[in-house]
Amino acid sequence: MANHTVWYFAYASNMNRGQMAQRAGSLAEERTARLDNYELNFDKIARGGTGTANIVPAEGKTVWGVLYRVTEQQLKALDRFEGVPEHYRRSEVTVVGGDGKKVGAQVYLARKVRKGLKPDRLYLQKIIQGAEEHSLPGDYIEQLKRFEPA
Repeated sequence: MANHTVWYFAYASNMNRGQMAQRAGSLAEERTARLDNYELNFDKIARGGTGTANIVPAEGKTVWGVLYRVTEQQLKALDRFEGVPEHYRRSEVTVVGGDGKKVGAQVYLARKVRKGLKPDRLYLQKIIQGAEEHSLPGDYIEQLKRFEPA
């Protein structure tokens, strides 16, 4: 089963191609997708008191991101980078690809959250860069740019 792959939905700094290459190596496939009825925020507590990205259920909202086809080995590497199980937990969500088809994908959800946190400026820039690299919708990129950094 070494060649078994799954879809991973990246909604934050892992949208950045350079970061994903460092963390997971060569990726077989990538495409844009959206997760309906969720919202992006920065309520995951990070070192230094800033917030890192998390998604939470929110009726009528949408989170855009990137679907990567990853091997189980690559997913385990991502688990280490994301701090599973202490900082994030992995869950399955249904996203809608650019072709309109629904796809089951793995996603990381924060374990410990706190309201009122702001993202680090460089971290936020990496997220925006990843969104631009993948040509996510312009209004969503503008929404990302409206987050106030720490």
